[in-house]
Amino acid sequence: MGDDFLEAGIDFERANAARIYDYILGGSHNFAVDREQAARTMAAYPDITRSAQANRAFLGSVVRWCLERGIDQFLDLGSGVPTVGNVHEIAHAIDPGVRIAYVDFEPVAVAHAQEITADLPSVTVTRADVRDPESVFAAPGSPACSISRGRSGCSWWRSCTS
Repeated sequence: MGDDFLEAGIDFERANAARIYDYILGGSHNFAVDREQAARTMAAYPDITRSAQANRAFLGSVVRWCLERGIDQFLDLGSGVPTVGNVHEIAHAIDPGVRIAYVDFEPVAVAHAQEITADLPSVTVTRADVRDPESVFAAPGSPACSISRGRSGCSWWRSCTS
């Protein structure tokens, strides 16, 4: 992990929901503390893995459906860690020119997202609060910089809690 994680104030000793979800999906952007919490969660809720996989399969269906209809820009609000089978992977497998703007407020999710997508020029990651739309579009590296008006686009909110 790079210095960005330390600068973001990420606590490596405390489990994080975004990294737990990553682990449940079979991703590699998680730590031992996340895996331990995931094991407890999976023991208490045995269907959680199947639910997470179904959620990810639905996401893939939506992205492909949009691409088939000429939509080539995606604004993902409350994106979390863009882990296994996420928007950029699905879309870029079909069209590498698709633009994706990930937005999340949680520093852990943003730091991981920035690391994962660092080499992808058509993907931006913005730390902003979706409850304040003006902050989303005013933030450095905002979706306003990567999403073009006058072109078809798709946006959605993932589950967001406050």
